[in-house]
Amino acid sequence: MKNIGTAKVIPGEKTEGYLHAGTDIDGASFKIPLLVAAGKEEGPTIWVHGCIHGDEFGGAASIIRFFEELNVQELRGTFVGVPVTNLPSFKGWSRISPLDGANLNRIFPGNPKGTYSQRLAHLLLSTIKETADYVLDLHSGGLALHVDYFMICKGGDSDAAQKSLWLAERMGSKVIWVTEQEGSVGGTITDHVMEFGIPNVTIEVGGGHISEKHEHQFKDSIKNAMKALELLPGDAPVQKEYEIYRKGDFIFAGEGGLFVPASKVGSILNKGDLIGTIINLHGKVVEEIRCSDDNAYLAATGHPYWPTEQGRLIAETYTK
Repeated sequence: MKNIGTAKVIPGEKTEGYLHAGTDIDGASFKIPLLVAAGKEEGPTIWVHGCIHGDEFGGAASIIRFFEELNVQELRGTFVGVPVTNLPSFKGWSRISPLDGANLNRIFPGNPKGTYSQRLAHLLLSTIKETADYVLDLHSGGLALHVDYFMICKGGDSDAAQKSLWLAERMGSKVIWVTEQEGSVGGTITDHVMEFGIPNVTIEVGGGHISEKHEHQFKDSIKNAMKALELLPGDAPVQKEYEIYRKGDFIFAGEGGLFVPASKVGSILNKGDLIGTIINLHGKVVEEIRCSDDNAYLAATGHPYWPTEQGRLIAETYTK
C-alpha cells in the first residue's frame, strides 16, 4: 500500500494524513494536512495545493470543500489535496514567513540544509516529484490585492509546457497568462515542477474576502482539470476563443498612503488610463497609478483604501 506522508492511498476510499515539515521554535512539529482520494481504477495523480502564500486562504477553503464533495466512486486515479503548504505564513496571515522572512514562492528549489522556508521548498518539490503527474497551484490576491479569474502556465516547446497550456484551456477561464522565461518571476514552485516534466497550471481567483463565487471558481477549475485528464467523467469546457497574454507589468506604489482604485479588475485599459490613486491622510492625491501599455488586461489591483507603503505591489497588467 502506498503512502503520501502519513496518508494511506487506498483504492475506493478517502484518507487523511500529514506531511511532516520540520519543527517550530518550541519544538512542535509542523504537520502539513493531506487529503487523499483514490479511485478503484488506476489513473494519474493530480496534486492540488493552496496557501504557498499564507494570506491566500481562498484556495485552502476550496480544496477542503472540493474534497468533501468529491465522489470517490467516480474517480479514476488519485487526488491529493494540500490546503495549506506554508503553515508559518498561514498562521501569521502573511505572504512571507514570520520565521525567516522568506517568500516561499520565490526560493524554490530550496535547500535541505537552509532556513525553514528553504527546507520546506525542498520537501515540497521532492514530494511532488515522487507523487504527482499533474499539479494545480491555487493563488489569489491575498489580503492586499484583488485579482480577476484567470489561469497561468509556463511557456515553451516542451511536452510539459504544451500539456499545461492544453489543460489551462479546459479549466473554465478564457484568460490565460503564458509566462516566458525572460522577464518572468523566478524561484516559483511551478518553474521547478516544470523542470521535472510535470504539467502544471496556476489558478488565480479573488483576494481578501472569500465569496461564494470565488469558491465555485476554484472548485470548478479543479473539477474541469480532472475531467480533461479523465480522472472524472464528463467533458471539460472549451472556450470559443482565448485571451492569451505573454507579458506582465508589475506596478509598485511610489508613495505611501491609501490606495483608491479607479478601474475594475478584468478591464482592458490603454496607455495612460487611470488604474487608481494614492491619497495621504489629509485626503490629497499624492500619486496617480496609470497603465503603461495599450490593450492591457488589468489582472490585479489593491483593495479600496488599502494602506500602502512605498514599493508595495499595487497592480498588475498583462499584454499580448
